[in-house]
Amino acid sequence: MALVSAMTLGLLGFGGAPADANVIPIPETESNLFILDVSGSVNTFELWKSLRISIISKLEQPFGSPILTREGRKQLPVDISVTSVSENSANSPIFAIVNKDDSKEIWGAISLAYPITNKARWEKFDSGFFGDKGVWIDLIKIFDQSRIIPPSKQSCYNNALSSLNSGDPFLVKAKAEQKKRILGVMCDKLIEIAISLRSADDYFSKSLCKNKAICSDIMGAVYRSTSLAEDLANSKDKIKPGLCIAIASDMLHYSQGMSKTSDLNSKRVAETAASLKDAKDLGFKAAEAAGIRFPSSITTRVAMIGIGSGPNPIALERNSFLLAYWEGFWTASGVKISNQGKSLNQACS
Repeated sequence: MALVSAMTLGLLGFGGAPADANVIPIPETESNLFILDVSGSVNTFELWKSLRISIISKLEQPFGSPILTREGRKQLPVDISVTSVSENSANSPIFAIVNKDDSKEIWGAISLAYPITNKARWEKFDSGFFGDKGVWIDLIKIFDQSRIIPPSKQSCYNNALSSLNSGDPFLVKAKAEQKKRILGVMCDKLIEIAISLRSADDYFSKSLCKNKAICSDIMGAVYRSTSLAEDLANSKDKIKPGLCIAIASDMLHYSQGMSKTSDLNSKRVAETAASLKDAKDLGFKAAEAAGIRFPSSITTRVAMIGIGSGPNPIALERNSFLLAYWEGFWTASGVKISNQGKSLNQACS
């Protein structure tokens, strides 16, 4: 992965103070983690197809912008990872599609290529590389394929250079080494994204839970997500980014070796709790028993899609008890906001 120096990040406002008053830092963005249940309680493949469409639409400009839009706001970079609830969620692969560090590398490369610049030039970079007719839009046409084929770096570079040389005259007149520096990093990002998307396609395209296997380790997936939250909390950025977790699942946790009377048995609690308060208290205890705690220095929010549904749903009148259970669980875990979502691809918007 291409790297940029600490000096460059400082120029962009990612490290120290910007060296140029006209340089605007890339704004902070919320990290998004999508967790798809592969137990059969939801249609994982269909959910992935829907989420995939949403991800690709966000890839039209995933790197944010140091330039204010016409509406007077900053273009946020995109940060998306995808994983699954499985038989052992701790071992589920995590597909990091794109993240804010990619933005730092892209804009850092531009800053290195043009160390002396101004707002007017930044606007040209923004439109020439990432605008409606920019280089990036040409490159991401590979995501229109049903089967994504990552290009070679040389092929990507040739296509990017051809696109650049037919665009803005200011960028056309750039020196060869300036073009090579920027387009090289851009192609690195394109190839990395393409590889991650293809790997996720392969993973979610087949049945992932064997017959009679227990594949509802929701607690394991949540526990693992606390590591991502800790990484964000330990970020050296002055403003700590938030975390949004979207879980597509019936939220009926069941894992190998779990006692039927365990507080982690969310289905049992939902079906037997005498009151909503009891269900909430048991959810609170379950989070403490599992040792799940999100750092307080960042805002973590959770959206649950498909709670209580699936081939073997709980009775509709007990759904409120399941919601109360998870409300207590998230409260004990340090999650600031939790709710039901209607659509996976809109859950962290």
